[in-house]
Amino acid sequence: MANGNNVKTLLILGFIFMIVLVGVAYGADVLLNAASSASNTVTAYYVPNAQLNEGTPGDEAFWETIPWSSVPLEPTVPVPNGISGHTTIVYVKAAWTYVQGVPYIFVLMKAPVVGQESWLACPERTPQGQLWQPFTLVLPDGWYVVNVSYSASNEGVASVYTLPASEQMGYPPGQALTNPITIYVYNQSGKLYGQIMGAIDPYGNPLNNGNPINITTINLNYNGTPVTSLSQFLSLGLNGTTWFQDTYNLFYPEDTAGYVSLFYNNTYMYPERLAIMWLLGGVPNSWTQVAYTPHMMPGTSGALSAGQAELWVLNDNPRANNTQDSGYPGPTFFSRTSPPAYIHHRRYKDPLNLGYLPNQGLIADLYVNGSSIYYIGGNYQTAFPSIDNPHISPWSVANGKANVSQLWNPSVVATGFDFVNSPTGPYMIAEFARTFTTYGVSGGQGESHYQIQLQPGQTYHVAFAVFQGGSGESVDFKAISFWWNLYIQPDNQSSISFLPLFLIGSSILTPAMAFILLNPGMMQEMSLRLVPIIRQVRQIGNEQRFRH
Repeated sequence: MANGNNVKTLLILGFIFMIVLVGVAYGADVLLNAASSASNTVTAYYVPNAQLNEGTPGDEAFWETIPWSSVPLEPTVPVPNGISGHTTIVYVKAAWTYVQGVPYIFVLMKAPVVGQESWLACPERTPQGQLWQPFTLVLPDGWYVVNVSYSASNEGVASVYTLPASEQMGYPPGQALTNPITIYVYNQSGKLYGQIMGAIDPYGNPLNNGNPINITTINLNYNGTPVTSLSQFLSLGLNGTTWFQDTYNLFYPEDTAGYVSLFYNNTYMYPERLAIMWLLGGVPNSWTQVAYTPHMMPGTSGALSAGQAELWVLNDNPRANNTQDSGYPGPTFFSRTSPPAYIHHRRYKDPLNLGYLPNQGLIADLYVNGSSIYYIGGNYQTAFPSIDNPHISPWSVANGKANVSQLWNPSVVATGFDFVNSPTGPYMIAEFARTFTTYGVSGGQGESHYQIQLQPGQTYHVAFAVFQGGSGESVDFKAISFWWNLYIQPDNQSSISFLPLFLIGSSILTPAMAFILLNPGMMQEMSLRLVPIIRQVRQIGNEQRFRH
């Protein structure tokens, strides 16, 4: 019987030892996976009743309980002594809450200031002084794009005519790089005179030193109606209307691919910018693990190297609504002192009324794919193509002849920006806020197709970027992260089931148990301590045998 008891003792000890080994292996795996995931994951913590104040971004009380994630950054144009990559790290926090039953996500970014606090928004120039993009408006090609034909020897006179769409060669295809001009017709002593205001040369310099240019001939296509005389132009009610001067195809985004810096000095600088990119798909899951940053390709108008994404970009000037901002309160697409031009569709629930909060900056909400970067919603007065209502022409919008409330709503993201001082130097801090979903914001026109839609308990791929405007970074030149994960914590996170508790416990306790069992001296002591347990197990076995 003694030998039988010893066998039972060894079997029980072996069983316990096996559980310990499995626990050690599984626990180590859990800890390694958790550490690996945590190293590149920003968690959006659920904070009940969180209050948002974009006038003092980051000062809200709920941020104090949330840790910073340190996100390393890389230069977008990695060349020796290049202008990009001044920011080596950005700190990120995330949280979410419900407001009247609507979930909102908040993302906080903080980065050290490298160079000067610029508060300036100068147009970008090449090192030789040429404007980076002299024709700043990108429109769908159409009948409103015209050529201003002049002689270099006499810029005071020119002819104006509509260009065929095939000659409106912008970037990407189907777009035209343009400059807005205004055409006036005057009646002097019974004779009509036409003049052009606002025309520029291919390098962005005002034609005729900014003075009016007299029209020699006119040949326009007014939405299908030929206009070949000044009297006809006048009779159609077109006097004082805005048209769009074509770029002459001399300076495209791809022409900038060879530049590795921009011009700047202590009085000519660019705005600080902070950006978040949300991957929308179009690539395999493993693509985000490739060891390179999600580049928007230099030499294009912002095309992404692969996939598609939504991009939130905050400019500090002239959008930050700070009295130090030389553009304060900034030329926005809406007014904070009158009803906004854009209205949320009634299906869209936004109790915070994002985009119209006081003391906030205006964000650029963008869509990026392998062709270009596009503005989502808003006016056409932008430097990138717009994804918007195809039934409203840029000409109608520019001339106040369109119901702008029918345009997609650009104000679905709220932002706040400020400079803060610390013992280690000044920082810039930005706060982003948006509803989890944007379904219905454009009344079913499809704006939400180009925007990230969020859910609790899900993980999303994100990247972060910082532009040091006071150090000359702008356009292609910035610092950007690799792809990170952003995990949205469920609002019932406190209810943990038995299984996760067991796994967490075993991941912590089993290494200690393994050390004890593998130590011969402690093994003997543990065997003595296990005698009562072994006797109970043996008794249960005997009872089961007797019952049979």
